[in-house]
Amino acid sequence: MITGTIITIALVAGYAVTVGLYLLLTLGIASASPAFVAENFRLRNRYKLVNDLVWLLCTMTGSFATALVGGAILPWTLGTLLAAVLIAMLWKNSWEARQRGLPHQLLMTVLTVVGVAAGYALRMRAISLS
Repeated sequence: MITGTIITIALVAGYAVTVGLYLLLTLGIASASPAFVAENFRLRNRYKLVNDLVWLLCTMTGSFATALVGGAILPWTLGTLLAAVLIAMLWKNSWEARQRGLPHQLLMTVLTVVGVAAGYALRMRAISLS
């Protein structure tokens, strides 16, 4: 029971950190330079690439938070669950997926796995060094 609760809290924390940070950074970029983001009501390719990199950083941060909260409880299982939830939400939002286009949607899917693995690896390395 306690393990299930910790897993749930860790996943919610990782998801909230990932999506919240992504929202803040995306809105910050759009507010700072609207011309960089869109032209003729279409997202620019340069912005899409920056957005992909922002997503990578956010997934790394979110998975680090998940690993921080979850500790040594099923570390890679938690990471796999977080990646699955993030990828499911990424593909569920059809309007945003259409805006990005299939290549960027696929790239963001791969970057989700890479980011979650990198964030978890950083946290596990920090644990092993201490």
